[in-house]
Formats: sequence, structure tokens, C-alpha cells
Amino acid sequence: MKRQLISIPLLSLLAVAPASAQQTTESSGATAARPSTVEEACIFVAKSMLMTEDLKIGVVQAFPELDPPGARLTYSTRLDSEPQDITDEIECQFEGGADPLKVSRFCMDSSCYAANSEEPEERRRFDEIRALMQRLN
Repeated sequence: MKRQLISIPLLSLLAVAPASAQQTTESSGATAARPSTVEEACIFVAKSMLMTEDLKIGVVQAFPELDPPGARLTYSTRLDSEPQDITDEIECQFEGGADPLKVSRFCMDSSCYAANSEEPEERRRFDEIRALMQRLN
């Protein structure tokens, strides 16, 4: 009998958790500002791909004047990382002359993602990131 009484409240909490998680995602997505620089846009791509709101950014190299414009940066998901430990990299390219910025290709973890990627899953991840960028204010 005690087991049933304990499991019912747990099940009701589990039933509520997905709804509240969805609300958090929707509300944070609605308030996110559109990146105005290639650096900000590349950081947005990294956070979206890793599904995190916090990244520790290391070295940033931005090339808004190149065709296509782009940025490259190091990051860590560990916010307490020392500068020498921030070694994960992402490279982003954006459509030239597009306002707002539209990602055309990005590479991380030795994989590149673009609309013309050979691997269907890489194309899918690219489409997801592009859709998230289009939803920004």
C-alpha cells in the first residue's frame, strides 16, 4: 500500500515536468535577441548545437569582411575551465550580404554541417540550427 502512495505523486510530477520544460524552452526562445555580429551568431550556433545556454568562450576570430563572412572560436561547456583548457572549436560561415545573418555552414567536432552535406543527419542538424536562427526576434 505504501508503494502505491509514493509512486502516485512521483508519476504526477513526471507528467508535469515535460510541460514545464516545454514552456521554458518556448519562453527563452521567444526572448532571445537576434545576433548582430558574426561572433554572436557563431556563439548562438554553438549553444544551439550543444543545447546549452551557457558556454565559456575562449579565443574568437571573426571575419565579417570576407566573402562569405565567418567566425571561428574556442569554447568549453565547463564554465570553470581555465583558458588553456578551452580547446573545443567551432567554425561558422554565413551568407554574404544577408541581413539578418543566415548560417550557410558550420563545423564542430570534426563534422561539418550544411544544406548540401552528404550525410542526412548532418543536413538535418544544419536545418535545425537554421530554423532556430529564423525564430529569433
